[in-house]
Amino acid sequence: MDQQIRDLVHTIKSSDLTPAQIKSAFGEIYLSKDTINNQLESQEIVTQFQIVKAPTFGASIPNTTAIAQVAADSGLIPILVPTVNKTYVLLGVDATNNGGSSISVSFGYSNGGDFVTLNKITLAGTETGTFNTRNAYTFDSSCYPTILVTSGTANDLTVQMVYAELVQ
Repeated sequence: MDQQIRDLVHTIKSSDLTPAQIKSAFGEIYLSKDTINNQLESQEIVTQFQIVKAPTFGASIPNTTAIAQVAADSGLIPILVPTVNKTYVLLGVDATNNGGSSISVSFGYSNGGDFVTLNKITLAGTETGTFNTRNAYTFDSSCYPTILVTSGTANDLTVQMVYAELVQ
């Protein structure tokens, strides 16, 4: 089947291509080294499909960037509980220790009960630290940014997060 992928869709314009046609044409590509050319061809066609059919999918919506701030307490503390049916991208998170003793805090995602730690920092008294968010985390109302103070006086901690809404 090598070098035949484009032949399966060569009579279809980008604007007329459907997900069903993509599945039909590319569904039988094995993920082995000898089919790498077909894998790359299908990736190029799917990228072209996205450019034509959903050019802004996953992009930030202009003028939706905002900052959420929360004062910590004991237990899981949501930084922001998002609006249902909206998706957001996390742009940055920092924490400030407003007290005099050290605080350790975990940043992660929660669904309201479970918690997954993505990052941890320890702050000395009156120190501000930044959580590593280089992975451009996305979130929605099913699983959202949350903090958990693991040691120190939770009431001394303030957390800020900058985020933006995404095109779905």
